Amino acid sequence: MAGDLSVTALYTSQVWAWGGLAGADLLATVDGKRVFDVTNAALGAASVFKRDAVPLRYALLHRHAMIDHLLRGAPTTDVLELAAGLSRRGAAFSADPVRRYTEVDLPAVIAKKRELLARTDAGVAVLARPNLALVGADVETAALGTWRTPGAPLFVIAEGLMVYLQAPAQRQLWAKVAALGNVRFVFDLVPWCEQPPPGAVGAALDKAMKRFTGGRGFERDTRTRADMRAELLAAGFAKVDVHDSAELARVWNLPYPEKRTGQVIFDCTAPVT
Repeated sequence: MAGDLSVTALYTSQVWAWGGLAGADLLATVDGKRVFDVTNAALGAASVFKRDAVPLRYALLHRHAMIDHLLRGAPTTDVLELAAGLSRRGAAFSADPVRRYTEVDLPAVIAKKRELLARTDAGVAVLARPNLALVGADVETAALGTWRTPGAPLFVIAEGLMVYLQAPAQRQLWAKVAALGNVRFVFDLVPWCEQPPPGAVGAALDKAMKRFTGGRGFERDTRTRADMRAELLAAGFAKVDVHDSAELARVWNLPYPEKRTGQVIFDCTAPVT
């Protein structure tokens, strides 16, 4: 197993490849395929006892596609993706030379991503793009304003990150992003109160997660969407919209729109400061 990457990073990168998303093939790995197959088998076995469960791969695909949809519709040219992991979004969207795309993650993860891209001519071409930057840094402590064009509006993405952070750390990051000003901040977070109990399979996945992330597993609390929206407004955002895949799958042309995945995307705007 690739020690620099979590089970989640490997699994989700394979979801992008399974979903046929642009750029995903550049980051696909044998380890990712193995994790994908084993996890799907485990979740499939669990679904025998819960017939209405939607497979995780559809939920993750909807989450990624929803954020892509919002980014495609934004006029912003500067994009900053936090804890980017093996997201293929930077490779896909930086194909447009007008977009200045920066991905930030821990140095070991960025090094692994560079290694994966360097395997193919297409990946080397992506690495050579002047409008794509892969930065090794901790998003919780880094000065995020470093990677933006001065005065330009900024689109910030944090996909799959908030679920690892406790509420105080989430609020701290929200305030940090809002303080950038002239920013649109998009992230996913399904409140735990909307999710079913994890059960035996969920507990096993959480244990595996902690093993590959140095003890960091999923963080659970009792806040609702309304609670989180209020906290985001208090953090400095002037507008907060909440998008639900179950309501928007067909409207937004998401893949597999018949799957009611219940993914929740928070879409926040902070004015010029």
